[in-house]
Amino acid sequence: MSFLAPALLAALLAIAIPIVVHLVQRERRTVVAFPSLMFLRRIPTQSVKRRAIRHWPLLALRILALALIALAFARPFLPASGMAAGAAGGARQMIVLLDTSASMGYSGHWAHAQDEARRAIRSLGPGDGGTVVFFGTDIEVGARSEAGSGALVAAIDRARPGSGITRYGPALRAAAGLLESAAASRREIVLISDFQKSGWDPAQEVKLPAGVRLTPISVAESGTANAALAGLSLVQQAGAKGVLVTATARVMNYSTRPVTDREIVLDVDGHRADARRVSIGPGTMATVTFAPFAIGGRAARVTAHLTPDGLPADDVFHALVTAGGQVPVLIIESANPAPDDSLYLSRALDVAATPGFAPRITRTDRVTPEDIFAAAVIVLNDARPPSGLAGRALASAVNAGAGLLVSLGDRSTWTSADPDLLPGQLGATVDRAGTSGGTLGYVDFSHPAFEIFSSPRSGDLTAARIFRYRAITAPGKVVARFDDGAVAVAERKVGRGTVIAWASTFDSYWNDFPLKPVFVPFVHQVMHHLGRYVEPRAWYTVGEIYDPADAPPASPAGRISAGSAFTVLSPSGRTVEPVSGAGTRTVPLTETGFYEIRPAAGAATGMSAGTGASAGDPMLVAVNGAAGESDLSPIDPAELVASVTASGAAADAAGGHEITAEEGERRQSLWWYLLVTGLLLLVIEATVASRLPRIA
Repeated sequence: MSFLAPALLAALLAIAIPIVVHLVQRERRTVVAFPSLMFLRRIPTQSVKRRAIRHWPLLALRILALALIALAFARPFLPASGMAAGAAGGARQMIVLLDTSASMGYSGHWAHAQDEARRAIRSLGPGDGGTVVFFGTDIEVGARSEAGSGALVAAIDRARPGSGITRYGPALRAAAGLLESAAASRREIVLISDFQKSGWDPAQEVKLPAGVRLTPISVAESGTANAALAGLSLVQQAGAKGVLVTATARVMNYSTRPVTDREIVLDVDGHRADARRVSIGPGTMATVTFAPFAIGGRAARVTAHLTPDGLPADDVFHALVTAGGQVPVLIIESANPAPDDSLYLSRALDVAATPGFAPRITRTDRVTPEDIFAAAVIVLNDARPPSGLAGRALASAVNAGAGLLVSLGDRSTWTSADPDLLPGQLGATVDRAGTSGGTLGYVDFSHPAFEIFSSPRSGDLTAARIFRYRAITAPGKVVARFDDGAVAVAERKVGRGTVIAWASTFDSYWNDFPLKPVFVPFVHQVMHHLGRYVEPRAWYTVGEIYDPADAPPASPAGRISAGSAFTVLSPSGRTVEPVSGAGTRTVPLTETGFYEIRPAAGAATGMSAGTGASAGDPMLVAVNGAAGESDLSPIDPAELVASVTASGAAADAAGGHEITAEEGERRQSLWWYLLVTGLLLLVIEATVASRLPRIA
């Protein structure tokens, strides 16, 4: 027998206490009174019985109780064979972690992994419990069973490798969490994977609890060869037949052997557009450029196909391309506008390249709700807000995410009956013509509207002269001020939309700002900001989250208002339930291919960039797998096990398990029995000792 805390055996010295008590016990004597002791001779006597042990059973009981308690505190256990016997007995709880990432689709990896998982499950005994957990980008508990392996094997049979990436850290943490509540004396994790190096990050510092056995089973093969499509660039240019797109594919060879004469095909909307052949050296990348193809006004689905190899999942790459991309702008003038009220503004919008702007001019007494909802940015150009249905539509559109630009002139009015959108309160007209006009004195160059002017020689905003402006009091966020301190540009957030107020006009009467070189880039930046324009993404990656309401505005089928209902069809044809939370509805991207998103009947829609769709067309999202899954370089399973196993424990790929002294003592728990027995003996001793005088 061994002890976990041998120093506490010193407590065995307490055994001397009952012996001393027995030897020095004091007896009460009867006192006899004598009238005088003068005639008695003093004779020294000794009591032999006081030094004799009178109750041997009571002494043995006391000694045994103290000895057992002292041994319990020293934490005894049976080493070697004793521990092995303890490990071999008792219930067993097993967690089978089965890798379902994209790389498991290589050649025969998945079939091998299923066989190993079934073998592990079938090793469970009648009193054992098991759980099958599938992991990749996400973690899914496939089945749990405490009475048989049928359900677990069925879950393994149904599983298939997905499109996710390999992540060992979260999977091991999840398995450890499942074992925390297990009452079994033997706890084991069986990790079945190809052990991709890209899936393990030692900096994650994952540690399994003491006593948990980790058995790695690798299905990786030596000498794997894999080539993959790593990307697809799409360059647009104007041609005689419309917009021409030149696609260039990047092909990566992840193996140590060359790839020779592999065909790569480019499909556009399901039709073969071009084909090339490619040869790549070991560990290198090659680019393949296809012949240009023409696209119309709708979004085109572009797919490159490489002749399949052992891992077909990364031999296909999807992208989405849209001709140009225009942000619709509605300019609302007053009921009696001057001929050139919107001249400079519309000309500035016309010369934009990417993205382009599609301005439409109307009057405040003629604008309709349809006009407003069809625009990504609305401009109130020296005009009062529309009233009635159009006014309510304006407030609704801004709250849903549309941008509003307000230029304030003589014809601008804003009453309490108008929508509460203006960033401040509109004041009187300030005339500075007699002082040769004012200039911009303060500009917040961190604001998106002025950010491009922050670098040297990017344009002089102070060159414009301001002769008249409207006062804005109690502003929200001040973006720019005139040199006299008055508010020049103010901003306010309304719902998901943004409102910017310019305290002067966009004509040449109240200022000469439209005549300066900085006017055109200023207008473009303001429109980008208000329209929430971002460069359209040609594709996304599995594991990302897509929010249709965050799509930049540009076409009628696109923008879906925040929180509005919509339906999602995955590339495999199944309906995906959006995830709701905090007023948003998002789509988790878990498959490769093209997702289709359609607004539900009656849902509020606006416009969305990048789709290039017409009314009735779905919003498209191209999704590809993570590039890291194509690199099949493995990590040594023993290295991963050593990183996550608690100090002093080890496991090997063959399934061996060395039990530490702490683990052996914890499993046997001999101290508990010794302590209970010792306390019970003390109770018996006290009972016997209290009855001895009466028995005598």
